Amino acid sequence: MPRGMPNGQLYLHETIHIIGTGSEPYKRHTAAWAARRRHGGALVGIWQQSGSTGDWPRVVNLWEMDGWDGWAAILERQYAGEGQPADLRAWWTRMARWRSGGFDRILEPAAFCPTRQELIDGNVRGRACLQEVSTLRAGAADEYLDAVATRWIPVAERRGLRLIGAYRTAMRDTEAVILWSVPMFEDLTRHLADTREWTDEARKWRTDYRETLLVPSRWSVVHPEWRPGAQRRARR
Repeated sequence: MPRGMPNGQLYLHETIHIIGTGSEPYKRHTAAWAARRRHGGALVGIWQQSGSTGDWPRVVNLWEMDGWDGWAAILERQYAGEGQPADLRAWWTRMARWRSGGFDRILEPAAFCPTRQELIDGNVRGRACLQEVSTLRAGAADEYLDAVATRWIPVAERRGLRLIGAYRTAMRDTEAVILWSVPMFEDLTRHLADTREWTDEARKWRTDYRETLLVPSRWSVVHPEWRPGAQRRARR
């Protein structure tokens, strides 16, 4: 996948455990928070995980941070003072109505991984998102991501898929995360019905993997109806 400069950003991937029917208000308030926050990362996407492919109810968020220094600034603001800043404390308290916890990853992008702005500029849009979380042989993450770039992306793009992101999980030596934007649900199922060749080849690096269907909210930059200012409109 041709690129100019390698992606120098860092990403926070969140899997949120939703309480009851709280997915929609959680997503709306997260988008509003992203629009008004003055510190921290930029929101790339908020997705609903399809219950037919994984745990439910779940929401997945992806935030783009300004590299390792950007994450350090976020951590400093969160933890360096006496307790959380007032606005962050109010946010956590309010969101407890809709979430009970979650699981986060810090992700390092592969050199060919698009940035948030490149996703917008490239008009990467789709009704579905395919998320792959792969367990790899120790030390094989770079080899696997290179194989994705050279052997799998050309095939996937011919099927209409567009790369949202390709990452190695930081602070872990055995995991990679791939996100694809898929135009329509029938494109997704058609693709999934014919992945045996790549699955067999990927066993050189993968010891296990899990794919789930994520459905983008309108506050995700990859949603077909996303427009600049969509997060600000979430406050209305």
